Amino acid sequence: MGNRHKTEFSIAQSNRTFFIETYGCQMNKADSDSLAQMLRLNGYTESQTPDKADIVVINTCSVRKTAENRIWGRLGFYKEMKRSRSILLILMGCMAQRLGDGAADFKRLRGYGVDMVVGTFFRDKVPFLLEHYDPKADNIFVEKTDLTFPWSAPALDNPLTSFVTISHGCNNFCSYCIVPYLRGRETSRPSDQIIEDIQRLAGQGVIQVTLLGQNVNSYGLDNNDIKFPQLLKRICHETDIQWIKYESSHPKDFTEDLAEVIASEDKVSNYLHLAVQSGSNHILEKMNRKYRIEDYIAKVQHIRQLVPKLNLTTDVIVGFSGETESDFQDTLTLMRTVEFDDAYMYKYNVRENTVSAKSMDDDVPEDVKLHRLQELIDLQRQISDERRHRRIGDITEVIPVSVSKKSGEADKMNQIHGLTKEELHVVYDAADPNDKSVKKVKYTGVSGSTMLGEIINS
Repeated sequence: MGNRHKTEFSIAQSNRTFFIETYGCQMNKADSDSLAQMLRLNGYTESQTPDKADIVVINTCSVRKTAENRIWGRLGFYKEMKRSRSILLILMGCMAQRLGDGAADFKRLRGYGVDMVVGTFFRDKVPFLLEHYDPKADNIFVEKTDLTFPWSAPALDNPLTSFVTISHGCNNFCSYCIVPYLRGRETSRPSDQIIEDIQRLAGQGVIQVTLLGQNVNSYGLDNNDIKFPQLLKRICHETDIQWIKYESSHPKDFTEDLAEVIASEDKVSNYLHLAVQSGSNHILEKMNRKYRIEDYIAKVQHIRQLVPKLNLTTDVIVGFSGETESDFQDTLTLMRTVEFDDAYMYKYNVRENTVSAKSMDDDVPEDVKLHRLQELIDLQRQISDERRHRRIGDITEVIPVSVSKKSGEADKMNQIHGLTKEELHVVYDAADPNDKSVKKVKYTGVSGSTMLGEIINS
């Protein structure tokens, strides 16, 4: 490893401060929160900045090339840091899983100063790997092993909330997606363990849990345990948690039973992320999404009849292989028809080893992709703004996220940034910045993508 950093790193009692940097999905955030808790329990101390840490963990994403490009940039930053101080640099997660198998890729990682590569099946074993760290070994851990589900922890950025992983991996094999190859086949966590985990979190003051899975509503289809609607009911009736959210849901597995639970159980949030990806049946078939757009619209209409104030979000990809202008117009028509509250919108980029990379041409020109993406974004921004304004006058429940003191005001009110039960961001005034209880807030206006509100007495 030459003079990559000042001195060889060893795990000594004085070198036990860590910093975790997270990229990608909510699953990755949950993994980081869980890892932070495990490290603290094993005698490590968390640093708020990387320059004060002895151990730096980059928890990575490989779903899109842009995410990996950002991580390469961060590796360059840490490579420079290691010229002046000794740190142990760990690359963890999906990008680590993807690159750890390749000799050339791993040589490149070594050149950036990476000391340890931890794939998706070893994320809960990092404390053990640290205690047995040998700087002369390869320290590549990407084999597929039996998976364990670590206990959840209150979120690092808001301890009133927590992510709870209920399944790992994916069986869908969408033609553009690399996730099944990096996280493996779907494995559902035993429901009794989930209940115990959530009840423990409620005892720690957590108000909201977000259940996570690559395809959360296919929970239980791989074993003889209960299915997802029944799991939601068990959490509602057997734990003291107040709010239950979940993501992401696959349209093909969104059932009438699940819609009924959302409508009937007060603890279940009126928030649904239902990724559509395209409005064209031709493209959906090429993507291997296993539903037609007519079925998707019918499911949305049904849940909205049951839950009129539903906050519905989605994912959309433009410029997929073979997408014609007519296909794209079908997507715009879908967006106008459904009127999503918000959407995550991307242009297609090829991911290695996926079906589309091996057997389909990336044949939509880059300038066409960018033009279509901008047109889609402009349309969705207009729809999102209109839907937010329609909520003015509604009353909702809110938990605080952060506080910023207003300047120059005699009443000393504090401006609170909160998160609603429908997963909307709202800003409101409160006298006590330390009050962490759930409040009822009435929407009074809109500022950009944020709702404005005021506390009401009830």
